[in-house]
Amino acid sequence: MEVKTGFDPMINGFGFTNRFLGGPVVAELARQDRISELTGLKVPRAVRQLTGLAAGEDFWGTFGLCGGMSWAALDRFARNQPTESDRSIPPPDRELFRELVTKQADSMRGRKLMERCIVLQMLPDRAPFWMIWSKGVGRLTAEREWPKLRAALDAGRPAGLVLIRAQGVANPSEHHQVVAIGYRTEDGGKVEVLLYDPNHPRRQPSIPLDPDSWSVGPRQSTGERVRGFFLWSPG
Repeated sequence: MEVKTGFDPMINGFGFTNRFLGGPVVAELARQDRISELTGLKVPRAVRQLTGLAAGEDFWGTFGLCGGMSWAALDRFARNQPTESDRSIPPPDRELFRELVTKQADSMRGRKLMERCIVLQMLPDRAPFWMIWSKGVGRLTAEREWPKLRAALDAGRPAGLVLIRAQGVANPSEHHQVVAIGYRTEDGGKVEVLLYDPNHPRRQPSIPLDPDSWSVGPRQSTGERVRGFFLWSPG
């Protein structure tokens, strides 16, 4: 059985990939005065001005705006409006670029998203029997998150997800925001959660899930590691 919400990555997803020059992203965050909010650090005005001056410098590398792209796409879907068809990454002087940076910052909810991700990445995939005070990431996903996600998808509502990818003492920026747009059930109760993934424009990746065995992944259909997920929204 397959359930879909009507969100089509070919129409409702952005045509460009999630890879932005870091300098302009940092400069836009500084212009919006969002850096202190996201880092918890008091950033002096002079430093904020320097980030703007360094907007074109290569040392910032590249950044992802997966949350911004996911929530901008969901907003357009809710308004029955297709996303921009341009396959080129929007330049910093475009309103779309500023919108994506704003929504990315909104999706972080200050430090709340990162804090939750860090807690989950420190858990094992499956907790051993003696770890009675905690559950593994797979079980938390299967028991808590999947029923909520299934209810939303059955009601025709695509949902924002955060995918847990890192484990242990690792870079929390490895975690990733996507949109769940449907699911497919298979024999034996296994599930494929269908996605719009900003890293894979115009495609429909999926995540394997076995609720009965508390198993997620271990790989997205496009190859990336995935240990679990949870529903998330900017509000």
